[in-house]
This record gives sequence, C-alpha cells and structure tokens, in this order.
Amino acid sequence: MTYEEEIGPLRDEINRLNVEIVERLADRVRVAMEIGAVKHRHGRPIVDKSRESRVYRQVRALAEETGIDPGGAEKVFKEIIALCTQAELEDEA
Repeated sequence: MTYEEEIGPLRDEINRLNVEIVERLADRVRVAMEIGAVKHRHGRPIVDKSRESRVYRQVRALAEETGIDPGGAEKVFKEIIALCTQAELEDEA
C-alpha cells in the first residue's frame, strides 16, 4: 500500500470529524446565546467565572478519562468559551 492510499482514508476521517466539530460548535454557540438571553432577562452578568471553573474541571476530568492531555483540552475549551461569550455579548448589544 502506498503512502497516499494509506493516509487518504485517515485524512477523509479527519475532514469528516472537522465538519462534526464545527457543527457542534455552532450548536454550543446557539445554546450559549439562549443562555445569554436568559441572563439578560434576569439582569445577570454574561460572564460567570465560577461556572467557567466548573466547566474546566469537568473537561479536565473527561480528558483524563479518554486519555488526552487535560491541559490541552482545557486550552481548547477556553477558546470555545471565549467564542460563546463573545456571541452572547454581541447578541446582548
């Protein structure tokens, strides 16, 4: 089997997973915007550091359970939370 024959299906799988990840990110942003609307109606701040801390702890634990680097997973989720927070703030304006 050539390099291209071997790596091609793996790259196809990565591409499929990329689509799935972006779709799930879009879902998460939509839900975050709904949460932002609830917070706005109740006069609550968009940013909730204690909730973020709980999410990071959960993500680190899930990463450990699945055998990936907890620190790396947390970094990814910091970016995801930043994306969602930005969407909530823009929707509030």
